[in-house]
Amino acid sequence: MEHRRDISAYLRHSTAILLGLTIPAMVSGRAVLQGIAAAAFLIALWLAARDTGVRARFWQAASSHFGIAVAVAFAGMSVSIWGSLDPFRSFDAWARTGGYILACVLFWAILVGDADTRRLCQRIFIGAFVVLSATILMAQLGFELPYAVVHNQLESKPYAWAFKAPKGFAAAAACCVPALIGLAAYETPRWRATAVTGAVFAVIIVFTTVNKSALGGLLAMVLVVSLAMAARRGRRFILGWVVFAIAASGLGAALVYKLPDEPASRAVWDWMPPQLIDTHRQQIWNFTAGKIAEKPWTGYGINVIERVPGAHKQLPGYNAEAIPSHPHNWALEILGETGVIGFVPVLIAIAWFGWRHLRRHALQIDRSSLAQLGIAATFWGSSLFNFSIWSSWWLITCFLLTAIVAAGSAGKTTSPAADV
Repeated sequence: MEHRRDISAYLRHSTAILLGLTIPAMVSGRAVLQGIAAAAFLIALWLAARDTGVRARFWQAASSHFGIAVAVAFAGMSVSIWGSLDPFRSFDAWARTGGYILACVLFWAILVGDADTRRLCQRIFIGAFVVLSATILMAQLGFELPYAVVHNQLESKPYAWAFKAPKGFAAAAACCVPALIGLAAYETPRWRATAVTGAVFAVIIVFTTVNKSALGGLLAMVLVVSLAMAARRGRRFILGWVVFAIAASGLGAALVYKLPDEPASRAVWDWMPPQLIDTHRQQIWNFTAGKIAEKPWTGYGINVIERVPGAHKQLPGYNAEAIPSHPHNWALEILGETGVIGFVPVLIAIAWFGWRHLRRHALQIDRSSLAQLGIAATFWGSSLFNFSIWSSWWLITCFLLTAIVAAGSAGKTTSPAADV
């Protein structure tokens, strides 16, 4: 029996360490992040096979009301697979995404059941994020060797490499800001200061890499979190929030307008300055919207929107394809690929998640609700401007942060999927 407990403790600690390293490992690239997450999942499966408590918590979350809502959303999206331009590719993206969600629910079930495991995961995440973010900032100040080592790029580097290479990490870092601040609430003063330092580093990296989609995500986070705080205080504060939201949005737009951008070409919309939405995205969104109108109900199939007729034709007067890889907007991507039948249940599930955490914060039930709202707002806000919504590293970042923060609410038994 003692030997069995020793093995279980080893599996828990191994899972915690790997989960804590997963998102910070994005500094080395997407493949590294995904590889560490896969290793954590294999160990988590082994642990779940040995621990009935982990399995019970997993099934409680998966069968909750919100878990059922997510299942309905996946059922709605699955309709598009049968008429997809590439059914096998569509099924792969659909199944992968569902697998990531279930894996992160399993991770939550492990972390929430053991305080030592949870604390180890949180502190590995906080410490690794601060250290690896610091390598980027040092590289931007001229000391490139540490970042070159972790990024595996020791050969000669192009101009402004330290400001361009971390753009992908900057997107993940933006999602980490609310997670780090949320986890700080459950930590000792020293670790709290470390977590806040990590959040500051993340914001600096977003600005230094000029990642405008990440900036949009941070603005969405500020608006959603401030709305939750205002709603908790009453109607008078809601009116104040409206004024704040207008001012913050205007300031954010002005900031994005002033930041450097790619050279502008022929715009689609005269009313939209290309400094806010670059002309390439305007072209992509305009073309995608036209294709959605041609097949509005079931779409063209998950993860195949770039295969619609005309997607790879060069745009007149613009040296780019109509859809080079994806629409750079999660709403257009899901609507174009799964149609109204797939898009509406997804939208309902997202709205349900937001409403539940808004309500919990208003009732002071769950202290992690603000962090959960912040992660979701940053992820979905950034995804309005960049990345395919089916990108593995991007989905893992969101789902895993959600699981870690949910488990971090110091022994509470509510899950990211619970609706009780």
